[in-house]
Amino acid sequence: MAEIDMGVYNRLFPYYIEACAVTQYHKRGAKPGGWGGHATIFMSGAEIDPGAGYPRLRLASAGADLPSSDSGVGVSVNQIFTNVNWVAVPGRLDFFRGGLGAEQVLDDSFYEAAVHRATSAGWFDGIAVRDALVRQKPPGMPLQEFVVRHSIGTDFAMNFARTAYCARQPLAREALGKVIAYLNAVNESARKRGYIWDAYTNNCSHVVHNAVAAAGVWDPKEARSPGPTSVMRDVMSVAKAIALGRMSDFSFPANTFVRLYEAGNERPIEDAVAASRNHDVARTMSDGWLSTGPGALIATYPMHDGDRNRLFAAGRDPFLFSVPMLWDKEEKFRRLTRTPPSAVTDLYANLTHFRDRYLKALATQPANNGDTFGERFRERLAQELQRTQSLIAEYRVLDGANRG
Repeated sequence: MAEIDMGVYNRLFPYYIEACAVTQYHKRGAKPGGWGGHATIFMSGAEIDPGAGYPRLRLASAGADLPSSDSGVGVSVNQIFTNVNWVAVPGRLDFFRGGLGAEQVLDDSFYEAAVHRATSAGWFDGIAVRDALVRQKPPGMPLQEFVVRHSIGTDFAMNFARTAYCARQPLAREALGKVIAYLNAVNESARKRGYIWDAYTNNCSHVVHNAVAAAGVWDPKEARSPGPTSVMRDVMSVAKAIALGRMSDFSFPANTFVRLYEAGNERPIEDAVAASRNHDVARTMSDGWLSTGPGALIATYPMHDGDRNRLFAAGRDPFLFSVPMLWDKEEKFRRLTRTPPSAVTDLYANLTHFRDRYLKALATQPANNGDTFGERFRERLAQELQRTQSLIAEYRVLDGANRG
């Protein structure tokens, strides 16, 4: 999917959230980074609020150039921050690639240019970091540049050092507004009370998961303060999750990636009875939409090629929490990141796949009388079929124009 025409995709799906699980950071000659990997978000339809004085987002105006292949904003949490939770970087190219072309060499010269460009852009304005880290700042180096140097390869220019595995969920404009409101509230809270990262109870994946939850895709997780009591409460949440068929409060990047793929592709849409028993489907139906539908693609944005990468070595895949015989996701993660089916990587294949699923579901779904879930579900499927057929027609026009 990294190679599909993002201009075409953005025209068909102008609002979406993309949750990414990112591999381990490993600078050549240095100790590798954390075993858990990293989690980030990329959103189309959002933009940075330039007047806030610290990282804050807003919905792009309805007339903005959303179809641009480089539109959108990336959001990343960093454990070194103390007065904000996350930083925002505009544009897909800078967020993932750091402006680096596939044929270019990543060396000290390009790296330094990327640092200075990010510093000059002001993306990290207003961000404070841990005192212990500040004491390592070289004399005369501006604090903002120092923060950028500890963020490159993690909060922007990720593909300098990491591969990103991403799952995309198209949203309505209103739902994306709820995501933005949640993220702004998190940073506002950090501005007032401070931010303390914790690997188990309050990490980057908690923010990504809860941003998706704000759109109504699934239930939120509780992010807790550090300490053994909080960890024990997270452990207890696992048993509760198993008993109720919900999610625990533990959060890991790779799990969030797999779950968002499942939300976009595997929730029951062929069977109204199964759909009515699915807690998340029932919620989205109540909100007037279904998360499983066209546009829910996955993508791999690979680390810069090793033959042209003088600075970083490939790190391990992000940790995946899996429960054999109950919630075994290792095989699914491996398939999605190594040999994914075309229905989740090729836009046209994805559109026709969902058209056929809707046709099959409507052919087997009995018509009901009265205001029952089954009747409303059938109506929703009919609406989604009509929308998907329109998307296919528009795709053919746009693809033909590009080829012409």
